[in-house]
Amino acid sequence: MCTLPYATGRRRKRARTTPGSLRWTSVGVAGPLLLLLPLLLTIIGSVVQCQTFIRRTANVCRTDDECPLQAYCERYNSVHEYGVCSCMAGYFAVTDSNNTRRCLRAATDIGDYCLHNDQCQYTLSTGNSECRDNSCQCVDGAHYVEREKRCYKTSYLGEYCRLTNNCIGNDTYCRDGICVCTPGKHPNADRNRCLHDAKLGDQCFRDEECVTDNSRCAQEICTCRVSHVLNEQRNRCLPIASKIYDLCEENIQCLYNIPHSQCRITTGTDGITAGRCTCASRFHEAGFKCVSSVHLNGICEVNDNCIDRDTGCYHGRCRCIDHMIEVDGICSGASTFRPNSLAYGLVLVTVLGTLYGIS
Repeated sequence: MCTLPYATGRRRKRARTTPGSLRWTSVGVAGPLLLLLPLLLTIIGSVVQCQTFIRRTANVCRTDDECPLQAYCERYNSVHEYGVCSCMAGYFAVTDSNNTRRCLRAATDIGDYCLHNDQCQYTLSTGNSECRDNSCQCVDGAHYVEREKRCYKTSYLGEYCRLTNNCIGNDTYCRDGICVCTPGKHPNADRNRCLHDAKLGDQCFRDEECVTDNSRCAQEICTCRVSHVLNEQRNRCLPIASKIYDLCEENIQCLYNIPHSQCRITTGTDGITAGRCTCASRFHEAGFKCVSSVHLNGICEVNDNCIDRDTGCYHGRCRCIDHMIEVDGICSGASTFRPNSLAYGLVLVTVLGTLYGIS
């Protein structure tokens, strides 16, 4: 940014302004121009070096009254007492559409009234600010930093940065060329703000605050998502198993959807240890569910309860299926008499039971 070389210790001219207007008067000074030609060349040279913010209006003058509004006569030739009009402190020269210059006030903050981009760029940053709708604003791709009162090129969290001021949002800083959050905070989904790290059981106001994997904010408390369950140590959310043989780490994952199940941890031949949902003791798998295991003559509810070969659930007990008879505690089909209905089979079982004293 070019710095305006304002003179010090010089009398300032009282601003001749009227509400809603900025006007200035030109002075006819054709004669002295030849005498001041070397001075004008020097002025032009200084303008080339600092083209953005020009202090001198190029008006030759003898007194302050011969200068535009918000300018004074800066003298360089003590012999002829000729000078050049220069804008007062806080103002700089801009060129109108009719190629004349006037002094405009430099903006001091975002949102200040403006007529020209230079009014904003002098204070708010060259290239990152502009005059938009007569208001000083940061350009697209830049943001305003309140503590610096300047516009800086925007870098989102996780993106490259040169300065901490490039990093958008509070509680951000540039570390090793990357925008990151301060400790104890993490980026939001849009990567333009840092949120407080809320763990399971901590207070929260939105899901993004909950940092534990697969957690959410429910009733202002971080809890596990509906597809996950809290582990025994209450510091992780584990996926809920939907059927037998799904992967697991703890029993609660299996029991949530599969009654009478457990998580069995085994180590394979490859040396990898993993857990899978299996049925608990005295239960077995049937249709990817766990049902109670019932032996012959035991009380049952459905056929899947009966685990002995060739048995089914008949009238609330596990019995041999059709065309099979119980022989020494097992179902056998060796009998020469083979009834063709369940009724005959039951009669035969009753008779045999009487003969052998089976009650």
